[in-house]
Amino acid sequence: MRHLPDSPSLGFLRKEAKDLLAALRESNPEVSLAEAQRTLAVEYGLRDWAELKAEVERRMLEAPVVPDGLAEALATTFGLGRVIKEASPVSFTPMGRCWSITTDEGRWLAVTVYPWITADQAELGTRLRDAAVAAGVTAPTPVRSPEGRLIETVQEQNWRVHEWIEVGPSPVAPTPTAVARRVGEIFGTLHSLALPTDVPIHPYVMMRKSEAEWDELLGRARAAGKPWAEQLAATFPTIRDLDRIKADFDGAEFILCNQVINPENVRLSHNDQLVVTEWDFAGSLTPEFEVAWALTHWALRPAVNHAAVTAFRDGYVDTAGRWPDLTLSSFGTAVTGWLNWTYNSICESISPTDPDHANFAERESTDLLKHPMTPASLNQLLACASA
Repeated sequence: MRHLPDSPSLGFLRKEAKDLLAALRESNPEVSLAEAQRTLAVEYGLRDWAELKAEVERRMLEAPVVPDGLAEALATTFGLGRVIKEASPVSFTPMGRCWSITTDEGRWLAVTVYPWITADQAELGTRLRDAAVAAGVTAPTPVRSPEGRLIETVQEQNWRVHEWIEVGPSPVAPTPTAVARRVGEIFGTLHSLALPTDVPIHPYVMMRKSEAEWDELLGRARAAGKPWAEQLAATFPTIRDLDRIKADFDGAEFILCNQVINPENVRLSHNDQLVVTEWDFAGSLTPEFEVAWALTHWALRPAVNHAAVTAFRDGYVDTAGRWPDLTLSSFGTAVTGWLNWTYNSICESISPTDPDHANFAERESTDLLKHPMTPASLNQLLACASA
């Protein structure tokens, strides 16, 4: 599901609608702009274009207010200079809210990070990011504090800061073929780097919840009166079928992979370049498993996008030289990621940490249950990717 920024503009949305119209017309030349606008509104979790415009107007009037002293504390901690303008909200993510900070030395983007993203983890991601940028991938430039740290604690939260760059929206779904090809080129470039790594595979892509834990979650959802509780129950057969798809790492040779280059972590720049905005989740994986994971994010919504798969593969092969051998097992880490993201989103929806997280998780839960990953869709992806 797409999420609106904190200060959206109708001009921004009109461009997204036109981008979506072009993408939809790749498979159906008869699609109208009005249909594209309605489809975009649905992607934002709203009924139609009129409701989307009303939500934009509401957000413009009710923009979040920066916590007292936050901008100044961040500027001091990261050595950004003297704040000369009130900080403005940018967007809310599962990790928290991002802020734009303007000082006498420039403009910066401050982002919160999960507690498990340690200094060592941030350095790992920056190692991959720096090598990727040297190879031609576009990414924001991280800022180190005067002490040389990438992460600092300010007002009881962990923060990172990047130099500000002007970017546009995330790519639309279905993914346009030109975008899919460029995404494939990015993955091919990163995998060609083949940076060695000895860090363990992150538990998030390895460990799954038991059937008993899912049953307990359903009970909590019902007790909380969630409107989608029975939809969760109806998804259980699919979850059991997905759980049979396991990742086989026997003999695997791991390299350092980004692991989260999905549409939410990519932005279109003014010259239609793709900007990869997130690197802190980097870790050990293989090209085979990351390519399979990528296909589920770039070619599975709203349905299997055969043209996008082909374009992604062409871009990947042009840069990496070869296409990895994929089997259904290759989607094992993608399945684990989807199951854990669904489970955690529902948990956050039931017991949110604050109103912002509550709204985010509720919308995510509704969307995930409405459009679940399925073994059938993965088999379709595999067939298309192997053709």
